[in-house]
Amino acid sequence: MNNRKMAIVSSYSESCGNAAFTRILHDSIEHYQEGVQVEVVELDLKLLQSIKRSVRAKANEHIQEICTRLKDYDLVNIQMEAGLYGTLPGDIVNRFRKLVSANPHTSVTLHSPRLISSAQSAFRAGIKKLLKFDIKGGLRDLIGDKYAQIHLNINRKIVQAAIKFNARMIVHTNRSEKQVRDFFSYTNIVVHPLKMVPVGYVPNHDTLGDIARQANLAESDRLVGMFGYISAYKGHVDALKALEQLPDNYKLLIFGRQHPQTLKANGKPDEYLERLIGLIKNNSLLKKRVFFMGELNDNDFLDVVSSVDVAWLPYYENGQDGSGIASICLDLCPRVLCSTSFAFDELFKLVTYNNVMRFDIGNILEMGLKTEMILRSEKRSFPFCDDSTYSLKSQAETYVSGGVA
Repeated sequence: MNNRKMAIVSSYSESCGNAAFTRILHDSIEHYQEGVQVEVVELDLKLLQSIKRSVRAKANEHIQEICTRLKDYDLVNIQMEAGLYGTLPGDIVNRFRKLVSANPHTSVTLHSPRLISSAQSAFRAGIKKLLKFDIKGGLRDLIGDKYAQIHLNINRKIVQAAIKFNARMIVHTNRSEKQVRDFFSYTNIVVHPLKMVPVGYVPNHDTLGDIARQANLAESDRLVGMFGYISAYKGHVDALKALEQLPDNYKLLIFGRQHPQTLKANGKPDEYLERLIGLIKNNSLLKKRVFFMGELNDNDFLDVVSSVDVAWLPYYENGQDGSGIASICLDLCPRVLCSTSFAFDELFKLVTYNNVMRFDIGNILEMGLKTEMILRSEKRSFPFCDDSTYSLKSQAETYVSGGVA
């Protein structure tokens, strides 16, 4: 086969899930797909996410320069997470339209492609609260619903632009594929769940051992891990309440940091992080049992996920169909406890894992009970799922040929 050049348009050197996935994608395609040379065309997020008119003009020039470069590639993939391409909806859509039209051999990865809101919308909840004179709560829900509708409108315009230029869409669930097919009668779509563990990775359990010793944790402690950006939908508040129900030797290690977009220049901490710290400091049952461990480099992060006694994924609904953190936990951690979110429902329709137990979203009593149950169960051996259909290799092939190996 003749050598082919492929471009992936994405963030890359940033600390974000898209950048981490793009690194995995780049390396795995070059490893598994002989004759394909991959280059990441990196997005300048500082330009693209600005709302200042002069900077937005520079950002548009940046997109035009990328479009010119894309014409020289045999294959192009655009990693589509709306926030990568702008802050204002019009900027996001217009910039994507330019990129998707730049090369006829383009695929688009839609990480959050939801086109319709859930039946139990925030709008209905907001109206009910207003009728009960909960003005603050009602307004909060209504504003949240308005924001969600803006996101849905962006998604529809993104999908329409991709269809106009016959781009192949890559989504992570059958639900996403069905929505695009039903709404737009478009079939140039392939489904593949996220795979995020790099080629040839071998766990080093000493990494967590060293961290535990430095944090003065005892060998008898049960180490519960939570990972990724510290955001409300990750369910940290529920985790703290569940930890209260568990024996004192259960310790919660939070590996992650604030999302860069929540960092403030006014000297004030992020409200959600401040709330978590307050809950911990003011609760005698949590003191010396919760540890903020910060962000790790890629290899140490994988080692820690592989080594904790149980990984907690108490996620709430946030519109995403794929989570890199969840994918890594499910593929590497022998015991995983996750919520009954729609995203996990859809993932488990594609892949069956033998290392997971689930609990109802927000049910802290069930979460505590299931934690003890899963730790009493047999520790599973790697691999934790059948990777004959969906694997790192099949993911690489999907991006090059559109088929599953």
